[in-house]
Amino acid sequence: MSEDTSRPLAFSLEVEARLRQDGWLFTDIPAGLTLGVLRGLGAPFRGERYFREFAPEVFETPTVACEVAYQPGFLPGSLNARHVGAVELVEEFDRIVPAGSRAILASAATYVHILWQHAQRTGDFPILGYYTWTSDVSPAGHLVVGVFGREHPIIVAPHAASGAGVGVMPLLFPKV
Repeated sequence: MSEDTSRPLAFSLEVEARLRQDGWLFTDIPAGLTLGVLRGLGAPFRGERYFREFAPEVFETPTVACEVAYQPGFLPGSLNARHVGAVELVEEFDRIVPAGSRAILASAATYVHILWQHAQRTGDFPILGYYTWTSDVSPAGHLVVGVFGREHPIIVAPHAASGAGVGVMPLLFPKV
């Protein structure tokens, strides 16, 4: 099996072709992204509340440069699931994804980057009117990223418990 080594953490050509055939979309995640970096780059966040009230207590791990496959919408069964249930669904999904890829719940910065890049390319956001769970956590709960409206629509906030209005936008990463 040949590997595409032109950029770090990329899918093999075979895996990428199979995923594209199954309707997956692709984007590259640059190294070093955090929510603060994305804000500085002009990401369309709605207001400053997250940065003012929650960001000081959130430890973010900057992104690693890699290719990511995503599908607009939510992983089946994930909408309104609590965080622990969403993680279990992602783990179940990971067992059936094509070899050479892995499903994970990603950082808030990864989701914001994907949402923003998709909207810049297509004019639409891949989720609208809902939130997706992320792997980031604060003392107030796991972070969620949502899209509401058209002007500065991206919201990041901790979500403590219920899962109401939250799902999982499916992401696949190259398996290393």
